[in-house]
Amino acid sequence: MPASKKPSKPQLETLEHIRQYIAKHGYSPTLADLAELASVRQNCIAERLGALVKFKLITKTPGIARSIRLV
Repeated sequence: MPASKKPSKPQLETLEHIRQYIAKHGYSPTLADLAELASVRQNCIAERLGALVKFKLITKTPGIARSIRLV
């Protein structure tokens, strides 16, 4: 579990971007898609996704594109 007990504001924004992207396109976004939406680098998004997985808000399969799923 991450040091804090609840997701940070940037993590929650990323979660909302995921929700909106899936609602609009019908499939999950890539790291590049999320990075563009948030105007940050992909490694920043990867860290946020890792935290969201630890908070059990999403699941993702390493090495598989567009595998982000909302829980």
